[in-house]
Amino acid sequence: MQEPATSVTVQRLRYLLATGIVVLLGAVVIAFIIPLVGPATDGTYLLLAVLAVLVALVVLTNRLRTAFQSALRAERDVLSQMLNLYGPALRELTDLRQLAEVGARALFTTLRATSAAVWLYHAEDNVLALAHYEGLAPVTDSDDLPVDLDVGQLLSTGTVAAAALPESALRRGLMNMGVHSLCPLRWRDHLMGLVGLGAPQFADSYSAEMMRLLEWQADQIAWLAKTLQLAAEVEETRDHLQVAYRQTIEVQEEERRGLAAELHDDILGRLTTMALALRNCRKQLDADRAQIDAWLEQVEKETYAVNQRLREITQGLHPTVLTNLGLIAAIQAYLDTIARQPQPPTAPHVITLTAQGFTDDRVPDIRLERDLYHITRQALDNAVAHAQATHVFIHLRWSNDAVSVTVQDTGRGMPDAPERLMGQGGHLGLISMHERVRAWGGRLTLDSAPGRGTTVRASIPVRQPSRSPAHLQASTHHLSHVTA
Repeated sequence: MQEPATSVTVQRLRYLLATGIVVLLGAVVIAFIIPLVGPATDGTYLLLAVLAVLVALVVLTNRLRTAFQSALRAERDVLSQMLNLYGPALRELTDLRQLAEVGARALFTTLRATSAAVWLYHAEDNVLALAHYEGLAPVTDSDDLPVDLDVGQLLSTGTVAAAALPESALRRGLMNMGVHSLCPLRWRDHLMGLVGLGAPQFADSYSAEMMRLLEWQADQIAWLAKTLQLAAEVEETRDHLQVAYRQTIEVQEEERRGLAAELHDDILGRLTTMALALRNCRKQLDADRAQIDAWLEQVEKETYAVNQRLREITQGLHPTVLTNLGLIAAIQAYLDTIARQPQPPTAPHVITLTAQGFTDDRVPDIRLERDLYHITRQALDNAVAHAQATHVFIHLRWSNDAVSVTVQDTGRGMPDAPERLMGQGGHLGLISMHERVRAWGGRLTLDSAPGRGTTVRASIPVRQPSRSPAHLQASTHHLSHVTA
């Protein structure tokens, strides 16, 4: 922290010294003139002259000492008062409004203003929101001030009288609130807010030292405000990371439980059947040839079924076609798999896939291609399992700066806001999609309401544009259903 300059204080000190010398010379002159008025045989005039000089010296000494102390230490005392006010409070600060309260109170107390106020700037609304007001009640009840001046112009003003601002709604608002002088809160080239002082209590205007103190304190408030903002952002980021970590663990556990259920209920059951058939064959090797042939045929069928099921599971974890042929081919292969399997009566009848901007080129990052596949598949699986729709539309688009996936169904819609359903009632797929999109700096939106279906859209920025953004390909897949 740098203390303000004291050039004006030195000038005042010189003025006080000159005044003191004049007073002392005047007392000496009076002391010499008094004896000339009449005879001094009894020594009375001499005594009076000495007393006059002594009184003048005592008065002058006291005045000069007081002047020296106030002139040389005025700014240091004000700084000390500010630090005493700030010190205990800074250790307790947790948000910007607390900082505004401490700053306004320090300004009001140390600079002896009729009022002091701190506004915080909200760039998205382009307004100055009143964070704290100290002193006499303002004339107006308005808390927010519109910033209809150029922000760069406001940053360059420094400490200035409110009346000196260009005619604007901001100037009128400040004048209505009784602001006499103001200073912007600046952090580099960014406007953080504004501090304003009412008229001085014991003078017509503020001295140059007080204006420098106002600017100095505004710089400290801006620095502390930026520190609090950064601390809040770090805390928020940490909380988001903790939540994301917990959600990722939950998603992984859910996927493990699903894989375990698949292996236990299907694969292990089939293997148990095969083991029983082989055991029976061994027992009946010499007894019934026809029965052994039937059991072996059953084992052969079960072996083929297990092989196919394991292929489906591994393809679901990471399909080979995605690695070899790319995103669109992998999604088409998955749709073919769904179409071959009998679906429950509530599943959709038709799934339409359209892809724009995809030709022989591949998405530049294989990890992004993998995540786009899983996002599409998760949204599709949700629609097939829960939407009770007749038609599902999938649209993938690769443009100049982004790849987007849209999955829309004509079903019943979600019973509650998607944000509330994340992680509840088995809706971990929503969390998985959200985290995958967020990892690429993209955006996931879900539009749903009871009775009007659900639309899931993920958009992820890419650096490589599509070479054929107008190229369009489409396919339609009809699903078969299990009869009741």
